[in-house]
Amino acid sequence: MSFSMDAIAHNTAKTVINLNILRQIEKDLDIDEKISVLFLIIEDYTNAFRDIFDLFQKARTKNSYIIIDYVKKHPENWEDKILEALCILNNQEVIRKLRISFKDLDLQYVPKFRLYSKSINVVAKCLYRLCESLNESEQKLLLNYIKSDNYNYESLLDDTDFLELHMLYWMQIKYITISKDEKHNMEKLLKHLKKFEDLKIISIDLEKFENRLHVVDTHGNFGTNDKNYLHPIFLEQSFHAEKNNKKKIQPINNGLCIIINQIFFRKEYDTRFGSSTDCNNLSETFQAFGFKIEIFENLEKKEMLEKNKNIAKNYGNKYDCLFLCILSHGYRGGVISSDEKEVSLEAIEKAVCCMELKDVIKIVIIQACQGKTRDFISTGRINNCLTTDGLSDSHTLISEDIRQFRKFFIFMSTIQGFVSVRHKDQGSWFIQEVCEILKSYGNQLPFTECVRKVMTSMQNRNGKIEGTQVVQLPEIRNDRLDSDFQLKSIINLHFE
Repeated sequence: MSFSMDAIAHNTAKTVINLNILRQIEKDLDIDEKISVLFLIIEDYTNAFRDIFDLFQKARTKNSYIIIDYVKKHPENWEDKILEALCILNNQEVIRKLRISFKDLDLQYVPKFRLYSKSINVVAKCLYRLCESLNESEQKLLLNYIKSDNYNYESLLDDTDFLELHMLYWMQIKYITISKDEKHNMEKLLKHLKKFEDLKIISIDLEKFENRLHVVDTHGNFGTNDKNYLHPIFLEQSFHAEKNNKKKIQPINNGLCIIINQIFFRKEYDTRFGSSTDCNNLSETFQAFGFKIEIFENLEKKEMLEKNKNIAKNYGNKYDCLFLCILSHGYRGGVISSDEKEVSLEAIEKAVCCMELKDVIKIVIIQACQGKTRDFISTGRINNCLTTDGLSDSHTLISEDIRQFRKFFIFMSTIQGFVSVRHKDQGSWFIQEVCEILKSYGNQLPFTECVRKVMTSMQNRNGKIEGTQVVQLPEIRNDRLDSDFQLKSIINLHFE
């Protein structure tokens, strides 16, 4: 698919998408992406199962335009919904072909904010995140739990692996409820979700909707007069807006930096040459700011989670700030342990965010691929030593105190779905930039300003892998810092 239109950053969806362009978009989507898009753009979830299942059956028998069929029957605001759904799916390849800046769309629709949606039902967005968080065996286990509650479960779904279709069926039989008037019922689902170790954040979000505790506008009307409304764009621009409002920047006098350096893997994943350079660079950088440094290498999944869970036990909580730096191969939504098991970001967050550390600033820095997509550019220097942190072929606990999740921040080396670049001798681009910016500005600027400098600097990085020029864009995954902070040098830094 290729479009010749010159899209301006703030074009409305109706000037960017029409049915002909949607037809081209649909050609670029896999069947699972089509089902996800349909699931997100549905207006009336109570009666949607049969219509969406029929479209699914149609798509299985012939090359059909099932999204177009749906929007023709439900024309209200479909353009905005499609663009927002593509943002939530993080399908940057399609967005790029639309000649639209993903950054501008990301800012407009703010898909990374879990409790906000502009045109799409925010509970559906949460349920989509649930689908993406479960692996195949976990999905089957969840389905078995729910089928045990519903003995007459629809037999049409016996051979269907798409969890979104099952969810629509749950809504039809009123096992769960999503409604326009925000009368949501997730009680039966939540009792099963809390059995899964890695779904705490999603469970907490769904419980908020269940109890109507959310204070962010859930269906995106700009200019709302709701006194509890906080527009996510202001959250996205918090580094600038909040800087003027904060009375105090917290100085960091006592910090702990834990580095998990995954170099060697069992079989499928390549040795991460250059990672020791990253580890040494991080250690040198944080030592200069007076941090206690702890380094662990080649941890298996159980060891990694135990190390994270026992931070407070092993090191106490008498420090101002914790940096947890994880250097590894990755997949969309997580990292790979040395025994080649998936460790989700939510599992890492759950391990680090304990009540003992609720008053400690917790910063997680992830150097790892988050998918297989490479972001291409047309010019740049050639470097044959570049590789990626992915496969070599590049192909709930509702009763817990939510305060433990405060003062938490995740900074990712790349956005979801994309690879992360590493030089086999010099280390990864991302860690190089993080250390350089912190050494140069860490004792002069608030941390969040340093993060912005890293993101800006990374846009100037480019190189070649297998003859194709690549670029990389970091991402702020979670930001729950309630105040900014600034590092304090104990030695003179001279960065060359």
